[in-house]
Amino acid sequence: PFIAPEDDARYYQPQQISSFLQPYIEQLDPALTGQQTLFHFWRSDCICNRISQRHFSRLIRDFDKQALRIVIIAHPDTLQEDIDELQALNGDRLQIIKASAELRNLPSSPSLAIMGEEKQLGYFGAYGFGAFCTTDDDGFLTALVNQLSDSTKEPEQAAPTFINVIGEGCFCSWK
Repeated sequence: PFIAPEDDARYYQPQQISSFLQPYIEQLDPALTGQQTLFHFWRSDCICNRISQRHFSRLIRDFDKQALRIVIIAHPDTLQEDIDELQALNGDRLQIIKASAELRNLPSSPSLAIMGEEKQLGYFGAYGFGAFCTTDDDGFLTALVNQLSDSTKEPEQAAPTFINVIGEGCFCSWK
């Protein structure tokens, strides 16, 4: 599972997750009007990256960088060579930040968090829900990004935070 019973219980709590992400948000320029931020938690040696790639690619395809800013949070032990290679492959479409040791207790990877323009957490968890995840054309994450964008236009319609702790599939330990 994405979060196992022995994992840190704070990853079930939106306020705690937002708190963990705060140091990374502070390293970024302010979001553009209507721009959401996707944090992709990446471990370079995780074979499961190939499986989540279709979901990640779908988001890149559906949103330009004015609508969706993509930030890779690399595992604390990631080699600089791996970070440089990932950056070279993706150009300026994404920004890479190496995780601090405090984030070492993240349950698993690959995973993501999506934050709205006003730094409100909209989603945290796995890219999908089942053993084979959801299909790349299901549009769940695309709809979520759109809902967050709409809620910044009408705050009373704020999108609720969704924490996907039930995700089953291919994950690598972050620890």
